[in-house]
Amino acid sequence: MKRRTIVTATFVAGLYYLLVFLLPPRIGGSADADGASGATLVHRPGSAQETVIYTGTRTDRFPVLLEASKKGTGPKRLLLAPAFNRPDDYRGAMNPQFVAPNRLYYIGLGWDDRIPRVCMAQLSGDRIRPSARAVLSNGKAGEPDVSGITWASVVRTDSGANPWRMWYVGRLGDASTLCMAESTDGLRWRKRGPVTAPELANDTILSVNARATADGFELWLLIEHADGRRSLVLSALHEDGLRFRGRPYSVALVLPDGTHLDDLRLSETGTILYGSLRKQSEAPRIGMLRAAPRSVSARRLDIVEPNLIVPGARPRSTLLYDVRDQIDNILVVIGAFAVGLGLIGLAQVHGKRVLRAQSGWPESVTFFVAAVAMASFAVYARTQPDAKNWGSQGYHLLFYGLLQPLGASMFSLLAAYLVSASYRAFRIRSFEGGLLAGSALLIMLGQVPVGNWLTANLPPYLQIPRIMAWALFVNNTAVVRAVNFGIFVGALATALRVWLSMDRASMRSID
Repeated sequence: MKRRTIVTATFVAGLYYLLVFLLPPRIGGSADADGASGATLVHRPGSAQETVIYTGTRTDRFPVLLEASKKGTGPKRLLLAPAFNRPDDYRGAMNPQFVAPNRLYYIGLGWDDRIPRVCMAQLSGDRIRPSARAVLSNGKAGEPDVSGITWASVVRTDSGANPWRMWYVGRLGDASTLCMAESTDGLRWRKRGPVTAPELANDTILSVNARATADGFELWLLIEHADGRRSLVLSALHEDGLRFRGRPYSVALVLPDGTHLDDLRLSETGTILYGSLRKQSEAPRIGMLRAAPRSVSARRLDIVEPNLIVPGARPRSTLLYDVRDQIDNILVVIGAFAVGLGLIGLAQVHGKRVLRAQSGWPESVTFFVAAVAMASFAVYARTQPDAKNWGSQGYHLLFYGLLQPLGASMFSLLAAYLVSASYRAFRIRSFEGGLLAGSALLIMLGQVPVGNWLTANLPPYLQIPRIMAWALFVNNTAVVRAVNFGIFVGALATALRVWLSMDRASMRSID
């Protein structure tokens, strides 16, 4: 009975995780099943109809750009999806903006680190031709956009040496900064730096929209305050685009109860806006809002159509993923029992050695003292996390003063041994040996500041950290997945042989 129970449990667990590995988590559904956001109004060249391009999101896929009619009716068309030959939007595209006559700027998520950057595509008839590289990437260390660019607004004027202007939201960790860039052709951009806005120092900028006026520029900023409130702020800018002219003021948002505005995109008319509306228990949807022709004096924004574009059909979940949490919890419990049985076995072995005064009994006494002390102080520290007495001090002494230094010493000795073994193994005698040595050198240089310093002045695609990330997260990931797949299949085959009584040696060992 014991043999049959163990073999059956092993086979069922192996089969379950193999199917989870092979099957997708959800089947069917639309590309915007989990939300629609970041919409922009588009008037294609040579077409009399206007459409809306927006971001479709699903939790099990990368975000894509979809196109629907201006009224939100009719079918939705997939416009732009990730492609392996475009590294700057390999993991998704979102938050588009149409700039007449045929340009579409959007935020792309790179394959290497998922850092958002500004990309561009050209619309031609019903087709879209995205650029191979981003037009504006994240900054270097210390710059306000080192963590990426989450929203951008492009304005084209007919005067000046740089008729193209871009205001964007740069990210440095969780902090957001309003920045500006300029260009002569809208393709090659030069960053001008942050916009001076002391009134927004403590707020998080969610989206920015800019438009040209007779005496400069005007910004529409959707911000989130420290207390969680969200508001729309309007401000005039000087002609240089880097300084506020006067104090910004708030525009009243007339929203239904329980509805939040996640983003806002201004159309070229300056009176129609498209925003992402979200309730706490629902997926975000796109609504159309309207402002007065002279928004500076109106100070009010009303919702015209709250459900212009709603999320599409929900996918069907596979039954395996519905019970994933329960299966994982069961395995955690089994693992806890296994650890407990292991401790009991250790106690039996060391207890016999101490009682019989066998060779090495002092080490066995040390084992019991360390196990009891660490368990006692750890339980006390977990049950009394805010206590500042001898119990917490003893836990810190054992964990940070003894356990971690001992672990560091052990891994240091292991690293020294690996280095000596690598020196003997990395003798380049064949192509495979040279490939192994080159890969190891690349990974090591990419993990230390020296590698970044050596190639800091080269183009981004030739810098060692970028190449290291590609080798580590693309090639190495493919190999690891292949190895894991082989392990899963091998474990399933072994369990099946034992279950069918084809492996007599395993049967005798279980008995």
